[in-house]
Amino acid sequence: MSNYLNLAIRQASKSQCRFKVGAVLTKGGRIMGHACNHRRNLPSTDFRHATFHAEEVLIRRIRMSRGSVIHVARVNRAGSPLLARPCLRCQQTLAASGVVRAYYTTGSGSGLLRFGRDAASAGIASHSVLFDEC
Repeated sequence: MSNYLNLAIRQASKSQCRFKVGAVLTKGGRIMGHACNHRRNLPSTDFRHATFHAEEVLIRRIRMSRGSVIHVARVNRAGSPLLARPCLRCQQTLAASGVVRAYYTTGSGSGLLRFGRDAASAGIASHSVLFDEC
């Protein structure tokens, strides 16, 4: 697993949410920012929109995201990586903001989403899974 995904795993472990997710935004090998998901409101009030996703937090913080790469990780209570593929809403946000690739953790390695010109207009990403040793 890449160093950036390991940093995203550390960010995820800082989350206070039930599903612990962290993200790191890079451009040209330089870290632009990092964040974890956090509560927006009480789940009893609005359970569908109870958190800000880590990807959303980063895109709001970093205005110059065109041409960047995002690394997303999710961990369980023990700190082991889980599937962290960005949801459709986050994929659309990432594509619209100019992010070109999204690497994410899976239970057995990492996965990759590529965003292109066609993906940005349609809100769709091409998908491939990379298996490697954790």
